[in-house]
Amino acid sequence: MSSPIDYQQLRHYEIFKELSDHALIELAKICQSLDLHAGETLFDQNDSSETLYLLETGQIHVIRQYPDGEEVILATEGPYYVIGDLSMLVGQPRVGAVVAVSDCTLFAIHHEPFYQICDRVPDIATKVIIYLAQRLRYLNLKVREYAISNVAARIASILWLLSEGEAGVIKSRIRVSRLARAIATDADTIERILRQWDKKGYITYDDQHLQIHDIEKIRDIAG
Repeated sequence: MSSPIDYQQLRHYEIFKELSDHALIELAKICQSLDLHAGETLFDQNDSSETLYLLETGQIHVIRQYPDGEEVILATEGPYYVIGDLSMLVGQPRVGAVVAVSDCTLFAIHHEPFYQICDRVPDIATKVIIYLAQRLRYLNLKVREYAISNVAARIASILWLLSEGEAGVIKSRIRVSRLARAIATDADTIERILRQWDKKGYITYDDQHLQIHDIEKIRDIAG
Protein backbone atom coordinates (compact mmCIF):
# COMPACT_ATOMS: atom_id res chain seq x y z
CA MET A 1 0.00 0.00 0.00
CA SER A 2 1.07 3.57 -0.60
CA SER A 3 -0.18 7.06 0.18
CA PRO A 4 -1.23 9.78 -0.53
CA ILE A 5 -3.44 10.03 -3.61
CA ASP A 6 -4.75 12.92 -5.70
CA TYR A 7 -7.70 14.25 -3.70
CA GLN A 8 -9.65 15.01 -6.89
CA GLN A 9 -10.01 11.26 -7.50
CA LEU A 10 -12.27 11.03 -4.46
CA ARG A 11 -14.90 13.25 -6.05
CA HIS A 12 -15.80 10.38 -8.40
CA TYR A 13 -17.34 8.51 -5.46
CA GLU A 14 -20.95 9.24 -4.57
CA ILE A 15 -20.21 9.12 -0.84
CA PHE A 16 -17.69 11.98 -1.09
CA LYS A 17 -18.74 13.97 -4.15
CA GLU A 18 -20.43 16.78 -2.16
CA LEU A 19 -17.40 17.45 0.04
CA SER A 20 -15.28 20.60 -0.15
CA ASP A 21 -11.76 20.53 -1.54
CA HIS A 22 -10.43 20.97 2.00
CA ALA A 23 -12.32 17.90 3.22
CA LEU A 24 -11.18 15.82 0.24
CA ILE A 25 -7.56 16.85 0.77
CA GLU A 26 -7.78 15.65 4.37
CA LEU A 27 -9.34 12.37 3.30
CA ALA A 28 -6.74 11.81 0.59
CA LYS A 29 -4.04 11.94 3.27
CA ILE A 30 -5.40 8.77 4.90
CA CYS A 31 -6.19 6.84 1.71
CA GLN A 32 -3.92 3.96 0.87
CA SER A 33 -3.70 2.44 -2.60
CA LEU A 34 -4.19 -1.31 -2.92
CA ASP A 35 -3.79 -3.65 -5.90
CA LEU A 36 -5.96 -6.76 -6.07
CA HIS A 37 -5.36 -9.37 -8.76
CA ALA A 38 -8.12 -11.26 -10.57
CA GLY A 39 -9.38 -14.12 -8.40
CA GLU A 40 -8.05 -12.67 -5.16
CA THR A 41 -10.34 -12.09 -2.18
CA LEU A 42 -10.50 -8.63 -0.64
CA PHE A 43 -12.24 -9.95 2.46
CA ASP A 44 -14.39 -12.90 3.48
CA GLN A 45 -17.90 -13.00 4.86
CA ASN A 46 -17.98 -12.39 8.64
CA ASP A 47 -14.51 -10.81 8.65
CA SER A 48 -14.08 -7.82 10.93
CA SER A 49 -14.82 -4.54 9.17
CA GLU A 50 -12.31 -1.86 10.01
CA THR A 51 -11.84 -0.51 6.48
CA LEU A 52 -13.93 0.81 3.63
CA TYR A 53 -12.65 0.48 0.08
CA LEU A 54 -13.08 2.65 -2.99
CA LEU A 55 -12.90 0.69 -6.25
CA GLU A 56 -10.88 2.83 -8.67
CA THR A 57 -10.36 0.36 -11.53
CA GLY A 58 -11.44 -3.21 -12.29
CA GLN A 59 -14.48 -5.27 -11.35
CA ILE A 60 -15.53 -7.22 -8.25
CA HIS A 61 -18.16 -9.74 -7.19
CA VAL A 62 -20.03 -9.40 -3.89
CA ILE A 63 -20.75 -12.98 -2.79
CA ARG A 64 -23.06 -14.22 -0.05
CA GLN A 65 -22.30 -17.64 1.41
CA TYR A 66 -24.98 -19.79 3.10
CA PRO A 67 -24.67 -22.55 5.73
CA ASP A 68 -25.58 -25.27 3.22
CA GLY A 69 -22.55 -24.30 1.12
CA GLU A 70 -24.43 -22.38 -1.57
CA GLU A 71 -22.84 -19.17 -2.83
CA VAL A 72 -24.83 -16.40 -4.51
CA ILE A 73 -23.36 -13.44 -6.38
CA LEU A 74 -25.31 -10.51 -4.97
CA ALA A 75 -23.73 -7.88 -7.20
CA THR A 76 -21.03 -7.25 -9.77
CA GLU A 77 -19.58 -3.75 -9.46
CA GLY A 78 -17.11 -1.60 -11.38
CA PRO A 79 -15.14 1.62 -10.89
CA TYR A 80 -16.23 4.14 -8.26
CA TYR A 81 -18.11 1.60 -6.20
CA VAL A 82 -17.80 2.00 -2.41
CA ILE A 83 -17.16 -1.31 -0.65
CA GLY A 84 -17.99 -1.97 3.00
CA ASP A 85 -18.89 1.55 4.10
CA LEU A 86 -21.85 0.54 6.28
CA SER A 87 -20.01 -2.36 7.89
CA MET A 88 -17.01 -0.17 8.70
CA LEU A 89 -19.06 2.70 10.10
CA VAL A 90 -21.22 0.53 12.37
CA GLY A 91 -18.45 -1.93 13.26
CA GLN A 92 -20.34 -5.03 12.17
CA PRO A 93 -18.88 -8.14 10.45
CA ARG A 94 -18.85 -8.30 6.66
CA VAL A 95 -22.17 -9.55 5.28
CA GLY A 96 -20.52 -11.06 2.21
CA ALA A 97 -17.20 -11.80 0.56
CA VAL A 98 -15.67 -9.56 -2.11
CA VAL A 99 -13.62 -11.19 -4.88
CA ALA A 100 -11.82 -9.53 -7.78
CA VAL A 101 -13.20 -10.46 -11.20
CA SER A 102 -10.34 -8.64 -12.93
CA ASP A 103 -7.20 -6.86 -11.75
CA CYS A 104 -8.32 -4.00 -9.50
CA THR A 105 -6.95 -0.85 -7.93
CA LEU A 106 -8.62 0.30 -4.74
CA PHE A 107 -8.22 3.00 -2.10
CA ALA A 108 -8.51 1.88 1.52
CA ILE A 109 -9.69 4.12 4.38
CA HIS A 110 -9.30 2.73 7.90
CA HIS A 111 -11.85 3.58 10.56
CA GLU A 112 -9.61 5.18 13.22
CA PRO A 113 -8.03 7.87 11.00
CA PHE A 114 -11.43 8.40 9.34
CA TYR A 115 -13.09 9.15 12.69
CA GLN A 116 -10.23 11.43 13.65
CA ILE A 117 -10.70 13.46 10.47
CA CYS A 118 -14.45 13.63 11.08
CA ASP A 119 -13.67 15.25 14.45
CA ARG A 120 -11.48 17.86 12.74
CA VAL A 121 -13.73 18.38 9.70
CA PRO A 122 -17.36 17.86 10.83
CA ASP A 123 -18.63 18.48 7.29
CA ILE A 124 -17.33 15.04 6.32
CA ALA A 125 -19.49 13.26 8.88
CA THR A 126 -22.54 15.35 7.94
CA LYS A 127 -22.25 14.63 4.22
CA VAL A 128 -21.56 10.93 4.78
CA ILE A 129 -24.62 10.62 7.04
CA ILE A 130 -26.78 12.29 4.37
CA TYR A 131 -25.40 9.92 1.73
CA LEU A 132 -26.06 6.85 3.87
CA ALA A 133 -29.58 8.03 4.75
CA GLN A 134 -30.40 8.49 1.07
CA ARG A 135 -28.99 5.07 0.24
CA LEU A 136 -30.91 3.37 3.03
CA ARG A 137 -34.12 5.10 1.89
CA TYR A 138 -33.55 3.79 -1.64
CA LEU A 139 -32.91 0.27 -0.33
CA ASN A 140 -36.03 0.46 1.82
CA LEU A 141 -38.11 1.37 -1.23
CA LYS A 142 -36.60 -1.53 -3.18
CA VAL A 143 -37.38 -3.93 -0.34
CA ARG A 144 -40.99 -2.71 -0.29
CA GLU A 145 -41.26 -3.17 -4.05
CA TYR A 146 -39.92 -6.71 -3.73
CA ALA A 147 -42.26 -7.46 -0.83
CA ILE A 148 -45.28 -6.34 -2.87
CA SER A 149 -44.24 -8.45 -5.86
CA ASN A 150 -43.70 -11.41 -3.56
CA VAL A 151 -47.19 -10.92 -2.11
CA ALA A 152 -48.59 -10.94 -5.66
CA ALA A 153 -46.88 -14.28 -6.29
CA ARG A 154 -48.37 -15.74 -3.11
CA ILE A 155 -51.87 -14.50 -3.99
CA ALA A 156 -51.58 -15.94 -7.50
CA SER A 157 -50.40 -19.27 -6.07
CA ILE A 158 -53.50 -19.51 -3.87
CA LEU A 159 -55.80 -18.59 -6.76
CA TRP A 160 -54.07 -21.21 -8.91
CA LEU A 161 -54.68 -23.87 -6.28
CA LEU A 162 -58.29 -22.84 -5.69
CA SER A 163 -58.98 -22.86 -9.44
CA GLU A 164 -57.23 -26.20 -9.91
CA GLY A 165 -55.41 -24.63 -12.82
CA GLU A 166 -58.53 -23.84 -14.81
CA ALA A 167 -60.08 -20.53 -15.86
CA GLY A 168 -63.55 -19.80 -14.54
CA VAL A 169 -65.38 -18.98 -11.33
CA ILE A 170 -63.68 -20.03 -8.12
CA LYS A 171 -66.31 -21.89 -6.13
CA SER A 172 -64.88 -20.99 -2.74
CA ARG A 173 -65.93 -17.65 -1.33
CA ILE A 174 -62.97 -15.24 -1.38
CA ARG A 175 -62.41 -13.61 2.00
CA VAL A 176 -59.61 -11.05 1.88
CA SER A 177 -59.06 -11.27 5.63
CA ARG A 178 -58.43 -15.02 5.36
CA LEU A 179 -56.09 -14.54 2.43
CA ALA A 180 -54.19 -11.94 4.44
CA ARG A 181 -53.68 -14.35 7.32
CA ALA A 182 -52.70 -17.15 4.97
CA ILE A 183 -49.92 -15.22 3.26
CA ALA A 184 -48.89 -13.01 6.21
CA THR A 185 -49.75 -9.61 4.80
CA ASP A 186 -52.45 -6.97 5.25
CA ALA A 187 -55.91 -7.05 3.69
CA ASP A 188 -55.48 -3.64 2.01
CA THR A 189 -52.50 -4.92 0.00
CA ILE A 190 -54.43 -7.96 -1.19
CA GLU A 191 -57.47 -5.86 -2.05
CA ARG A 192 -55.31 -3.47 -4.08
CA ILE A 193 -53.63 -6.28 -6.05
CA LEU A 194 -56.94 -7.99 -6.82
CA ARG A 195 -58.40 -4.68 -8.04
CA GLN A 196 -55.36 -4.16 -10.27
CA TRP A 197 -55.77 -7.61 -11.78
CA ASP A 198 -59.47 -6.93 -12.28
CA LYS A 199 -58.70 -3.75 -14.24
CA LYS A 200 -56.16 -5.61 -16.37
CA GLY A 201 -58.72 -8.27 -17.19
CA TYR A 202 -56.92 -11.19 -15.54
CA ILE A 203 -59.85 -11.74 -13.18
CA THR A 204 -63.25 -10.38 -12.19
CA TYR A 205 -63.50 -9.61 -8.50
CA ASP A 206 -66.54 -8.27 -6.61
CA ASP A 207 -65.50 -8.42 -2.92
CA GLN A 208 -66.66 -12.01 -2.38
CA HIS A 209 -66.66 -13.87 -5.69
CA LEU A 210 -63.80 -14.19 -8.10
CA GLN A 211 -63.59 -15.42 -11.67
CA ILE A 212 -60.29 -16.07 -13.44
CA HIS A 213 -60.15 -15.10 -17.10
CA ASP A 214 -56.43 -15.43 -17.81
CA ILE A 215 -55.23 -18.51 -15.96
CA GLU A 216 -51.88 -18.47 -17.78
CA LYS A 217 -51.14 -14.97 -16.47
CA ILE A 218 -52.02 -16.05 -12.93
CA ARG A 219 -49.68 -19.00 -13.30
CA ASP A 220 -46.91 -16.72 -14.57
CA ILE A 221 -47.31 -14.38 -11.59
CA ALA A 222 -47.28 -17.34 -9.22
CA GLY A 223 -43.96 -18.35 -10.73
